[in-house]
Amino acid sequence: MDNNKHDAKSPESQATSIIEPSITTDDTPVTSAPSSESQTAKATPSSTPSQTPASNRSSWAIRFGVLLALGLTACTLGGGFMLYQQMQQQLLAQDAKNIALQDQLQQALLQPNQRIGQLEQQQLNDAKTYQELTKLAEDQNQLQDRINKLAQRSPTHWMASEAEYLVNMAGRKLWLEKDPRTATDLLKSADETIAAMNNPALLPIRKALAKDIAATASIKTTDIDGSVLALDALIEQLDKLPLNRTDAETDAPEDTNITGDLNDWQSNLGKTWKALTQDFITIRHRTADAPALLAPEQQWYLVENIRHKLLQSQLALYRYDRAAYHQSLMMVRKWIQTYFDTQDHSTAEAIAKIDKLATLELDPITLKSFAAKPLLLQLTSYGELTSSEDVPL
Repeated sequence: MDNNKHDAKSPESQATSIIEPSITTDDTPVTSAPSSESQTAKATPSSTPSQTPASNRSSWAIRFGVLLALGLTACTLGGGFMLYQQMQQQLLAQDAKNIALQDQLQQALLQPNQRIGQLEQQQLNDAKTYQELTKLAEDQNQLQDRINKLAQRSPTHWMASEAEYLVNMAGRKLWLEKDPRTATDLLKSADETIAAMNNPALLPIRKALAKDIAATASIKTTDIDGSVLALDALIEQLDKLPLNRTDAETDAPEDTNITGDLNDWQSNLGKTWKALTQDFITIRHRTADAPALLAPEQQWYLVENIRHKLLQSQLALYRYDRAAYHQSLMMVRKWIQTYFDTQDHSTAEAIAKIDKLATLELDPITLKSFAAKPLLLQLTSYGELTSSEDVPL
C-alpha cells in the first residue's frame, strides 16, 4: 500500500526512469548504477513520513470507536433505565387500576349480598309468621270447639264450676295452710252444690267427694296459730328471766369477843383459833350439782341463742316437722333450766309453757290429692263425665 502511494505521489520519478535509459544507451553503462543508488536514496526518505500519519489515523479511529462504543453503551443504559421507569410506572398504574377494579367489584357484589341477606331474613320472618298464624288458627279452632261445647251445655254448668272452685280452695287450705277443718267444710259445700244439680249421672263425683271428706275429717286438727303465738310470748319473756347467782353463804355472826375471865380460857382459845383460820380456809357442803354460772355481759348471747331456737320451732310448726320442733324446744328447756334461776316464778312459768308446747302432736298429712278433682275437671271441660267408672269408697 505504501508503494502504491509512493508511485502515485511522485510522477517525476517515473519520468526520470523513462528518460534515463535513453541517455545511458549512448554512454557507458557505468552511469546507470549511480542513478539507481540515487533513486534508492530518494525513495527511502520519502517512505518514512508516509507511515506516521497512517498510524495516527488508526489510533484516532480506535479512540473514536471506543468513545462511540461508550456512547452507545451509555445511550443503551440510559434508554434501558428510562424504559425500566416507564415499565414501573405502567405496573403501578396497572396495580392502581386493578385495585380500583377490585373495589368496584366488591361494591358491585355488596348490594347483591345485602339483598340476599335481606331475602333470607324476610324468609325467616315469613316462616315465623306462618308458624304463628298456624298456631293462632289451631287456638281459634280449639276456642271455637269450646264455644260450641259451652253452647250445648246445660244451664247448671256454672254450678259444676263452683264445685270445682270449692275443691281447689279445700286443697289450698289443707296443704298450704294446714287447716283440715276448713278444708272439710269446703268439700261439704262442693258436695251440696253437685247434689243441687239433681243429675244422676254425677253420682261418681259425689262418691269421690264423700271419700275426700272422710279422709280430710280424719286428719287431727292442730292449733298451729295458737302454738306460734305462745312461742312469741315466750320469746318476749326471755329478757325478764333472772340468771343463776351464787350468793355467799352468810352464817349467823358468832361472838368473837374474848372475855377476861380465866374460867373461859377454853372458849377464848376456840374463838381465837376460828378467827385465825377463817380467812385461810372456807369449807361448804353441797348436796346438789353446782349450777352453771354466766357473767352478766354474757346474758345477751344466751338470750339470743334461746330466741333463735324458739324461732326454729315456729318454722318447724309450719312445716309439720315434728322432730325439729321437739328438738328445738328441749334445747331451750335445757338452757333455761341450766343458766336461769329455777327458783324464780317467771322461770318456772316459762319451763311449764315449754313442757305444754312439747306435748303438741304434729301428724303429717298423708293425703296427696282429692279423688273428685279430675272428675270435676271432666265435667267443666266437656259438660259430662267421659268415664263411667265408679270411684270406690
